[in-house]
Amino acid sequence: MTLTLGQRRGFEERMRRYRIREFAQLAGVTVKALLHYDRLGLLRPRRTEAGYRVYGDRDLERLEQIVALKFLGLPLRQVKSVLEGTAVDLAAALRAQRRAIEKKQELLERAVRAIRAAEESMASGKPADPAALRKIIEVIDMQNSVEAMKKYYTEEAWDQRRRYYENGPSREWVELYRDAHALAGEDPASEAAQALADRWLALSVRAWTGDPDVQTDSPAAWMDRGNWPEAMKQRSAEHHREEVAEFIKRVAMSARKKYFSESAWARYAELRESLLHDTTARSAFWQERLDLFHDLEAAAGEDPAGEKGRALAERWMAQIEQESAGDSEIKAGLVNCWANRRNWSATVRWYMEGLAMMNTERFDRAAEFLDEACRAGVPQ
Repeated sequence: MTLTLGQRRGFEERMRRYRIREFAQLAGVTVKALLHYDRLGLLRPRRTEAGYRVYGDRDLERLEQIVALKFLGLPLRQVKSVLEGTAVDLAAALRAQRRAIEKKQELLERAVRAIRAAEESMASGKPADPAALRKIIEVIDMQNSVEAMKKYYTEEAWDQRRRYYENGPSREWVELYRDAHALAGEDPASEAAQALADRWLALSVRAWTGDPDVQTDSPAAWMDRGNWPEAMKQRSAEHHREEVAEFIKRVAMSARKKYFSESAWARYAELRESLLHDTTARSAFWQERLDLFHDLEAAAGEDPAGEKGRALAERWMAQIEQESAGDSEIKAGLVNCWANRRNWSATVRWYMEGLAMMNTERFDRAAEFLDEACRAGVPQ
């Protein structure tokens, strides 16, 4: 008689059966553990008519799976759901545990580095340095703060940003924070302050485009900084980031000051401040600028002296008139700024391209057409 696969397995099970103590000894676990697995429904052996538990080879395979997943750190209740699920469930559980173990490994490596540094500081026979010992505790405690920042990112983005939170700002950012803090009391329109703003912008662009060497907080994380863990707040305070961010904001707002007279700039600053508090007017101004530059881009390649070119140039000058509120000195400053477009600082260019929502290539194409249309006869 030929046995089916199922019959053969059943026959083998009947031939190799173990009572609970025998099975525990064979598997290298305790009887108490087997009873616990039974109560949880993780490993349910057959029962004899007298109610004794009997285990077979299949139970041994199941136990090996339980022990392996438990060793990897999965809670027993999760082990049960994984084993009763699909291969996809198991793969997802393994992936999650791998990442958890990798995080622990990174923490241990940082702790080892901190301990090694403490050892080296004591190598000369000097008394134990409390600061070195405190650093070991800080490294370990920082892990909880690092994990708390994960909520601001997608899984992919967190993989890119994690190192920033673990190691802190890069050398370039630290130097920039230091220099900005030193300049915080100076005129935000000064050459030194404006050069600093260009450095800030360059580093920010590198961070936004994914350069791992100069990563920083995401906009979402920075906006919610009031809810950061204390360790992250402390790190930020050490670099005076709050004061520095406010100074850089003022520097960026002053980037075009050199194109105006002192009195005209003061009046223009007042106009901009009132616009900031008028949401409707601010939105309308931005939309008009956006529409104009997109229309300029679409017209590029046509005759700038033609009807469309003249109409676009007139819209531009009407916007200048509106932005200056009819003030001839402010208008002269705005026109002067535009006339020096090829010499703009990186910060001014970033601001102007941002208003038009265009990259450099598109913005220049629209701007070139506007210049030609204005030269074709629209009075300035």
